[in-house]
This record gives sequence, structure tokens and C-alpha cells, in this order.
Amino acid sequence: MTGSEKNAIHNLKEAELYKLIIETANEGIWMIDEQNTTTFVNEKMSEMLGYEPAEMKGRTLFDFMDEEGVTRAIENLKRGKEGISEYHEFRFLSKKGVDVWTNLNTSPIEVEGVYKGALAMATDITQSKIREEKLQENYYSYLSLFEDSPVPIWDENFSEIKIYIDELKKEGISDFRTFFQQNPEELVECTSRLIINNINQAVVDLNEAETKEQVLENFRQLITSKSSEYAIEQLVAIAENRTSCEFDAELKTLGGNIRYVHFKWSVVKGYEHNYEKVYLSTTDMTKRIIDENITLQHSNREKAVLLREVHHRVKNNLQIITSLLNLQSHGIEDQEMRNVFNMSLNRIKSMATVHELLYQSNEFAGIDYSEYLNTLVFSLIKSMKGKENNITVDLDVKDVKLNIGTSIPLGLLINEIITNSLKHGIPDERPGKIYISITQHEHPNYALKIGDNGKGISQDFDMAQTDTLGLQLVTSLVDQLIGTLEHDFSKPGTHYNIQFQELEQQG
Repeated sequence: MTGSEKNAIHNLKEAELYKLIIETANEGIWMIDEQNTTTFVNEKMSEMLGYEPAEMKGRTLFDFMDEEGVTRAIENLKRGKEGISEYHEFRFLSKKGVDVWTNLNTSPIEVEGVYKGALAMATDITQSKIREEKLQENYYSYLSLFEDSPVPIWDENFSEIKIYIDELKKEGISDFRTFFQQNPEELVECTSRLIINNINQAVVDLNEAETKEQVLENFRQLITSKSSEYAIEQLVAIAENRTSCEFDAELKTLGGNIRYVHFKWSVVKGYEHNYEKVYLSTTDMTKRIIDENITLQHSNREKAVLLREVHHRVKNNLQIITSLLNLQSHGIEDQEMRNVFNMSLNRIKSMATVHELLYQSNEFAGIDYSEYLNTLVFSLIKSMKGKENNITVDLDVKDVKLNIGTSIPLGLLINEIITNSLKHGIPDERPGKIYISITQHEHPNYALKIGDNGKGISQDFDMAQTDTLGLQLVTSLVDQLIGTLEHDFSKPGTHYNIQFQELEQQG
């Protein structure tokens, strides 16, 4: 047997297999050509509608639908020609005139990129649809009693809003959240199309109104500064064809009071295609939120007291360590060793000052760094040069607040540089000037300029190679602050330009 004969037999077997699958499928299968004319239906499809396959072939898909179905089918087929598969409920008319409901999954048929028709797979859902309609009747019956419901309910019509959004889609808008955020006039235009059909008495009570008419005439006054945010949330839900949406919101009553509520709306069954009937329920959460806020305020006050106590104890412990070192230093006769002790004391004081300021403050997120440096620098000068000295200080630190995780290493860094200036740059009782400037760039980045007009250092000096503990600390602390350090040799004295970041607060 030749190869071509084998291929022919294989293709024949494959065709027979496909035919068997199609004819025994539980779903109805319907094929149409590019003119929407029926080219094939399987036995299941003909059985659903009560026609023989031969009676359906050659007729258009629309011959078996009502007017509404034809309109929807045309729209779906139009999208199918764009390569989009669709899944919808469709109502067909059987040969006996009985409605047949199906779930219809339609996929385009393309040959070398050219649309050649469509293939539809249909599942009969007539019985479940009858049950659904019965439930819907009961649902409407229930909602007819909504007037006496304790839950505030709005009967709304979003159909004009949906039409407006669909028109925007045709213009190419896809990101509706960004679109409405950037085009507030479009947001106003779209939301102005909301129609309120009815409200129940609970809505009147919640909004502190006297009558329904008062609410219906003035409902657009029930807005706060956040109302645009809530409106966009709902418009995005409609644009995404969602049939429900819920969110927390602030509501300003007609009496001018704020209510904290939870909104939830659902599209009534049968109106999913046009959003003409939507029920919005409101849950008043005002009392619960107020009670929760009171509880949180009590808790925050307790935590603030505890945190203040922690800073107070840390400060006291550091002061005890300082006192012990002071006592120890009295027995040291070697002046160099005593100087080492004093530098250690100054480092501890720079840390203790942070905790002292936090203890005195009403907020713990950060400390006023201008106040901190005033305390730190003048205490350091007094410690090293005495109360009467010839040192002037220029502090330029405005509106800088830093958290404790940044304040302590930065304080130690500044302590080391100022100590070095007072000890080596401006020795003995010579007059001198020290300056510190901190400016914030884009958060979390800061720039520190610090230096003196003293003797200066050699341009060959390398911080990375120094064996001095203080300068080694400077390098280490700059690294800890995710920073960089540069020397400025353009003017007399010693000058540092340091870039650093505020560290994220831990815990």
C-alpha cells in the first residue's frame, strides 16, 4: 500500500471519528458561513429546536430567534469577525413555538486569517431558566415589600450610565479608573445620568430627611470630599460588566452629619444587559466605627505612655552609664586615656539626647533634628572647650524630622566629625566656626554639609585607610545610613558633603 493510500485511509478514519464525536455530543452544534447561513447542525441541535437538520440548513441563524435575540446575535457575530469568542444565554424559537433557552458558546472560524463563519456549541438550559424566572418572580414579590425593610434600599437605574460608558469604549477608552481620575468633567457628566426610581423609608431616616421627595430631590447633596472616589469605583464595575459592587463610604446626611456606611448594589436578574434595575442597600456602620475609634484612641494613649516610659528608662540607663564612666575617669592620670573616656561619654550623650527628646515629645514618629543638634553640638563644645569659648556655630536645619533608627547613627556621625574639628581643626583656645546644614531631597534622601574653618586636612588624606577610631566610625556610620561621603577642598578648613537616607523604622 502506497503512502498516499495510507494517508487517505487515516484521513477517512479521522473524519469518521470527528463525525462520531459531533453526532454523539451532549451539546448542540451549529455552524454558519460568513453570510450567517446554516451549513451544519448535529442531531442534538435539531432535537432542541424540533426541526430536521435539512429544515435548518440554508436558513440564517436569525430565522430561529426573536427580535431581541437577533440584535444580540448580530453584535456577537460582529465581535466574532474580530476574532473574539463569546459565551451568552440565548433564547431560540422552536418549531412548536416554544421558547428554548441555551448557553451558547460562539467561536469564529478562520482560514488563513480570513473569517469564514462561526461554530456555536449550545447547552439546553430551558428548565433551569424556568426555575430561575420563578425565583425571580418571588424575588420581585419580596422587593415589593422593601418599604418596610429596616435596611435602607435604593431602587436605581444605571442604563444611561452604561450607554455613556459603552460609547467611551467605542472611542478606545479601556482604563476607566485612570480616565475618570484625569477627566473630572467626564466623571460629572457620567454620574449625572443616574436615575433614582424609588427609596424606602429607612433611606429617609438614615439621611435625616422628612420625606422621600426631599431625598429624591436633593440626593446629589449627600456627597463628601471622597464621593468622586466612590463614584469611580462603581463606574469601573459597570465598565467591567460586573453585576454587583460593594464598598465602604462616608455619607453626609441632609442634616449635615457624617455617616459611615457600607454600600452594596446588585443588578436585578434579567437586567444584566442594560442595568436598568439596580438595588442598592446601605448598612450604617457609624456607631461601630465610632466605638472602634474610641477603643483605638484609648489603646494609643496607653501605648504612648508605655513608649514614653521606655524612652525615659533608656535615657536614665545611659545617664547611669555616663556617671559610672565619669567616676571611673577621675582615677585616670593619663590625659590621653582621659580624653578617650570623654569621647566615649560624648557618644553616649548623643544617644541619650535622642531618647530624652522623644520622651519629652508628644509624637514618637520622629524628632525635630534642629532642636536635637542644638542640644548635642553646644553640649559637645562646652564639654571640650569649656563654658567660655571662641567657637561660633551655624546651624541650618529647618523642618527636618527623623525617626529614631536614623537619628542615633546620624547623631553619632555628627558627634565624631565635630569632635575631630574641636580637637584637631580648631585646637587650644583659638576662635573658630563650625557649620551644619541638612536639607531634604526627594524622600528618603537627605544631604548633610558639615565642617569647620580650622587647619584643614591634606588632600592626600584617605578616610578608608585611617587607623583613627573616630574616623573609622564616620565611615561605618555613613555606610549604615546607606550614604556617601566626599571631602570638599575648595576652601580653607575641613568640609564634608554627605548624602544619606532615612532608614525604615523597624517593628
